[in-house]
Amino acid sequence: MAMTAQSLKQTGTKKPLVEVRKLKKHFQVGDQVLKAVQNLELDIYPGETLGLVGESGCGKSTAGRTMLRLYEPTEGEMLFDGKDIFRLSQSEMKKMRREMQMIFQDPYASLNPRMTIEDIIGEALDIHQLAPGSKRKERIAELLQLVGLNPEHMERFAHEFSGGQRQRIGIARALAVEPKFIICDEPISALDVSIQAQVVNLLKELQVKMGLTYLFIAHDLSMVKYISDRVLVMYLGNMVELAESDELYENPLHPYTQALMSAVPIPDPEVERNRERIVLTGDIPSPINPPSGCVFRTRCPVAMEVCASRAPEWKEVKSGHYTACHLYNDK
Repeated sequence: MAMTAQSLKQTGTKKPLVEVRKLKKHFQVGDQVLKAVQNLELDIYPGETLGLVGESGCGKSTAGRTMLRLYEPTEGEMLFDGKDIFRLSQSEMKKMRREMQMIFQDPYASLNPRMTIEDIIGEALDIHQLAPGSKRKERIAELLQLVGLNPEHMERFAHEFSGGQRQRIGIARALAVEPKFIICDEPISALDVSIQAQVVNLLKELQVKMGLTYLFIAHDLSMVKYISDRVLVMYLGNMVELAESDELYENPLHPYTQALMSAVPIPDPEVERNRERIVLTGDIPSPINPPSGCVFRTRCPVAMEVCASRAPEWKEVKSGHYTACHLYNDK
């Protein structure tokens, strides 16, 4: 298991591989502005998995795509190995893409139906000139074996594979350029429950074998806990809580995180039957017209007067445990 962020800070042995500072991503919708991501700040250390969770529409996937410049940022910095990729030219960015890859949510829509698996995986090798001539097919066969697929099937098309196999192909494609950092954008949400654990275990094995660093985006909280060293919770484009995985699940501080955790099933029937569920009322507000002050206040069961007038500060409440909530701002 990778060292946790807190232990890394305490030992001082490593610097973050990824540093995101004041990242904003806004979209123009007619004459209005949709604020998809607001002031995102995070560090991800080498060999670490940072989980990113929240309800659908909270900006998780937009944050991941903006970090890789699949969307151009509105403001902010994204430092990879100390270099701000938002300032790179297109040619410089092409070289940088070897270091950072993405595994997409839909394992069918993300694979070209007109290309064979050999060409889907080989495309990145061709672009970066990594396996010329006869080495190309050998390298593709290696990658397919690495993700648990038969190399003899490389002449097939995506529709000839199951959902789990297609996601393995997507993983092989991401690994083709030997990246250091992979953003996993809800890589198991479109898969059968029986297949999800297989794919997550494969990601964990590859992380150890290849020294990979992950940003794991998901809404399955139990799976996020299983794979992540730390977890960041987002709501309506804003960060609300960050802590080491076990700490967050055992001691959630923010009312939104507490509500999310109360919905996670517990395998003990007696505990599950008697525990309190926190049911949030109302719908998620529009990111075009978010609430004033704390964006969660319109659904928060403990909202106070100050929540409407002032946004809460992002504060370290305990060692390595951060939250943005007025309940803790004055402590």
